[in-house]
Amino acid sequence: MIIWNLITIKVIGTMKPGIIKSIISSSIGNVLEWYEYTLYAYFATVISSLFFPADNQYISMMLTFSTFAVGLAARPIGGIIFGHIGDKVSRKSMLVFSMLLMTIPTFCIGILPTYEQIGFFAPATLILLRIIQGIALGGEFGASCTYLYEFVPNNKKGFFGTLALTGVGCGLVLSSCTIFIIEACVSKETIYAYAWRIPFFISVFGAVVAFFMRKTLYESEEFCQAKTGQTLIKNPFVELIKKYKLKILRLFGIFITTQVSFFVVFIFGKSLMIKFLGYDSYNAGKINLISVVSYTISTVIFGYLSDKIEKRKIILAGVIGILISAYPFILSLQSNASYKIIVLFSILMGMLIGMTEGTLNPLTAETFPVQIRATGIAFCWNFSSVVFGSLAPIISMYLTENCGGVNSVAFYLICTCIISLITLVRWKNRKQHAPTTFCGANNLAN
Repeated sequence: MIIWNLITIKVIGTMKPGIIKSIISSSIGNVLEWYEYTLYAYFATVISSLFFPADNQYISMMLTFSTFAVGLAARPIGGIIFGHIGDKVSRKSMLVFSMLLMTIPTFCIGILPTYEQIGFFAPATLILLRIIQGIALGGEFGASCTYLYEFVPNNKKGFFGTLALTGVGCGLVLSSCTIFIIEACVSKETIYAYAWRIPFFISVFGAVVAFFMRKTLYESEEFCQAKTGQTLIKNPFVELIKKYKLKILRLFGIFITTQVSFFVVFIFGKSLMIKFLGYDSYNAGKINLISVVSYTISTVIFGYLSDKIEKRKIILAGVIGILISAYPFILSLQSNASYKIIVLFSILMGMLIGMTEGTLNPLTAETFPVQIRATGIAFCWNFSSVVFGSLAPIISMYLTENCGGVNSVAFYLICTCIISLITLVRWKNRKQHAPTTFCGANNLAN
């Protein structure tokens, strides 16, 4: 925490109050969105029995995570829609609308009757709500990544460009802590009866505050100039696919490790420990929370360092670290190792994932010019999240059940790291798309 405070004071301390206010406004929304979205994954064991009852627990869990994947599959749609709004209308508009769209289905999930009460309509409605959430999240994440990168001075783009990922970590921590408190305060029967709904309701209050904060956001000078100079592109998505295919493929080669490791360790990790390794929910939640906290702090530290060290080198070191640590991490979980050893590897894995994923965001942002930046960032993050991330829990469950147990999950991670290493070794530095300064209050987007 001392390092965190020193970095924050050094980077934020010299900035104008208007910039700080806008950064906080956009970041808070991202925290809430990921808090809301990951509640589903953290309550997977509860939801599987309430909405997807089956004689075989494996099938029930597969259906639950398949629904999680369906929600993520909608993210590219949200990315394209909101990316288009961001590149054609304003960055502010996509942030405001995505916040509103995310909150409504979250509240509805909290009041949704179970399978026992309304039968087939329960899982069908849950899937529909997850799709709407996915669309909102696809728009939100690309929007916040773009906004945070563009809104700050050039020498601080690495640090602030990575705050969207810090927001993800904070959302995961907040979600984990909320569930951790509920599981510690009430019985298992109470959780299944109604207590699992409480965290979904809590988020609504924060979302209302974030929504009104975002209505006062400023635009970046870079986007203001592009709009005033009439250099915006008619169809950003077509432009992206037509002229940036090779760069997108290179980025995907890196994203495969960040997405798979994120979803395996943070999203699937708790279920892996409970269902396959015999952990109780309390201890599994503690271990998961530790790794998420490590991830969150890591994104800040390496985001700060990415303004001083080449981003590709930081990501390369992180990928190598994940490759080396994946098997020992899984082994420590299943071999009844001492609690200190498990905590150590959990901290290490969280740090390495934050190191690679946090630094990847400013690298992705600087790959695209302002006219297609919102669309480019949203497409890369969301498409890779669907192809690599959403399938990771399902693939991990299948491998664990059919291909040699939980060790196969470690080899799955190692294979993704090899692909990313090849991409990074062949990566060549490209000219960065730069300049951004503060766009004053008189340039507020409508």
